[in-house]
Amino acid sequence: MSETPQRHANPSEIPVTVLVECRQARVGQWVEDQWEAIAVIAGEGVVTSESSTTLVHEDAECRRYLWTGFRLALYKDACESYWYNLMSGKPYLFVICHVDEDEDGEASLIPALVSADQQEATGHMETDDQVYSVPMPEQVHQWLERYVVENYVPAQKKKRKRQEWAKESEHVEAAEQNGSPRVRH
Repeated sequence: MSETPQRHANPSEIPVTVLVECRQARVGQWVEDQWEAIAVIAGEGVVTSESSTTLVHEDAECRRYLWTGFRLALYKDACESYWYNLMSGKPYLFVICHVDEDEDGEASLIPALVSADQQEATGHMETDDQVYSVPMPEQVHQWLERYVVENYVPAQKKKRKRQEWAKESEHVEAAEQNGSPRVRH
């Protein structure tokens, strides 16, 4: 008997597509390609699970490529980072990319991962990956918000108990008067 997989009200990952743009920019006397991830798209009509790259726009100034086959995954241990991202004025998704050079020395930007976790994005920046922040689509915003509400348990703030220095100094003075060696606490 085959069992159908359980459908969760809020799955922990969704398919997304990344839109990457390449513009020609003048740097001194040279013209160089400048790459940038400009959008993440989520939705049944646009997103496919197959990995592919498609040139969707080309003119004299820029080329735009649609990279499909990505999954935005959420993890319970990153809920605090998601919460901070949602509470910011403008929530973002982070597209982590690698730069690849072909045999002619031409560099191109290859998206590797999409994340809503600011700490993960920072970690990739420290390893010299290219990280681009793009506005979070409304559909992803609502999905992420539901996930955080269902899974985020804020850590209890612990108030440090203040040491009572007066009592400790009285204890040390009493011990010294009785001839006991000084004791540290």
